[in-house]
Parts: sequence; C-alpha cells; structure tokens
Amino acid sequence: MKIKLLMPLVALTMVGCASDFYYENGKKIELSKVKEKRENSNDVSYYKNAEGRKLGVKNEILLQCVVAKGCKEVLAKYELDSVSALSDKIFLVKVSEDKNVFEMSQKLYEDEAIEIAHPNFIKTKKRR
Repeated sequence: MKIKLLMPLVALTMVGCASDFYYENGKKIELSKVKEKRENSNDVSYYKNAEGRKLGVKNEILLQCVVAKGCKEVLAKYELDSVSALSDKIFLVKVSEDKNVFEMSQKLYEDEAIEIAHPNFIKTKKRR
C-alpha cells in the first residue's frame, strides 16, 4: 500500500523539478530559469547552467536538416511561427511565445530528418 502511494509522489516530484535542457556535442546541458529583465530584451529569457554561467535565449532555434532541399517540408509538420533560410543548409525557426523553446528544440532534434537543432543563444559582447 505504501509503495502505491509513494510512486505517484515520486513521479510528481520529478515533474516539478524538471529543468530545461539542450544537447551540446551530444552532452545534455541542464539549465535553470533566472528571473531577470533587461532593457530592450523583451524576447530574451535568461538561464543558468550547472557552472553558474548565465545564458540568454531567444524563442528561436537554429537547425540543419539531413537533406537541405526537403527541410521546409519536414518543418511544415511542426507548429512554428516562421522558417528562414540562413544558408542552403542552416535554418532559423521562430517558436511562438507560448511554447517552450527547449521542448521544441528537443522534438526537432529527435526527428530523423533533422541533423542539428539548437536554441538560439545570445552571445555576450567582450572587450579585447
């Protein structure tokens, strides 16, 4: 009886503690959301990785399809706001504000026709 009560509790705890993540070079990188607002950054959300490094993320995903010519047909089955070609192999897709960019990136990454799917991170400026 205790086991039957314990299992749903464990499952709910795991869902409640679930964090956002992405894959970089085949390695899972987990992130936690940071409550931060900066001026002129309405469409940017901020996260911290395990090392404490702060990352800005737009609601965009950079991706590369296995066969570049058929990429727009592959992406048509997903709910995306827009698809822009950056080159003949690389595309930038915009995800609506109500969707999680990390979940959508994972869905795209798991599609056999898509080789790379990665959230569009904001690069910080550094002085030389």
